[in-house]
Amino acid sequence: MLRLGHIIYSNCFPPHAGIVTGEINFPFKLVEGIPTELNRLLSEGKIDVSPSSSIEYAVNTGRYILLPNLSITSRNRVMSIILQSRVPITELDKKSIALTAASATSVLLLRILLQLQQDVRPRFTKFEQGKEDPFGKSDAALFIGDLALKLKPSPSYPYLYDLGELWHEFTGLPFVFALWQVNYKKNIDKDLAMLYDILMQSKSYGLENIPELARLHAERFGIRPQVLIDYWTSFSYNFGEDEKKGLLAFYGYAAEIGAIRPVTDLKIWSNE
Repeated sequence: MLRLGHIIYSNCFPPHAGIVTGEINFPFKLVEGIPTELNRLLSEGKIDVSPSSSIEYAVNTGRYILLPNLSITSRNRVMSIILQSRVPITELDKKSIALTAASATSVLLLRILLQLQQDVRPRFTKFEQGKEDPFGKSDAALFIGDLALKLKPSPSYPYLYDLGELWHEFTGLPFVFALWQVNYKKNIDKDLAMLYDILMQSKSYGLENIPELARLHAERFGIRPQVLIDYWTSFSYNFGEDEKKGLLAFYGYAAEIGAIRPVTDLKIWSNE
């Protein structure tokens, strides 16, 4: 039986809505987690398919294949990847930034933006989002997911920066945060084709029913329905040419700062 990962943040809900709500029959196993947990489970072979951090594919080039027509991509602002800072971002050189351990892609995106867009090189520390308070010990902190979506400026940390927006200003491209990645084995082709059809049905159901889903599931995420609608409609859940250009640009900049080896090709699964 195939095991499908599911990111517990609200950004993953629309494409998996048909599965999560039971609207579409799902004969496989659903495994929930935060992005870094799902990356680890995919790497260890404990799940077979998952929406996983886009950097996971680059770090493990040749290990995974990508499902077509599926991604979590910000067209411009992302709303849920936020740097909250005590000082303007241009003044963070040599200052301390606390990085959430929940997302490898967002951390690398921040490093690229700071170094190549802002020309600043701060010091980095780590914190466990939702359990540790990074403020007081750091000049800025990176938050992701639904917690970031609810962030408000504070008197001590008044500056909020949306990393999707900064990326779009820097490149003019969308930013791919997650891709549906397959820990591929030849004996899963039949089940993988069935799972892919289910994912396409689930995605269609989710995108066609965003207002209703926002109303019904706002309490699940602790986010107002209208905020969920604005959030979900800001994303592209496709993986077309624009998304691929944005993804390869990210990999190019990541290689430029020495974080990964160059990635020039995307291996995409085909049912033909």
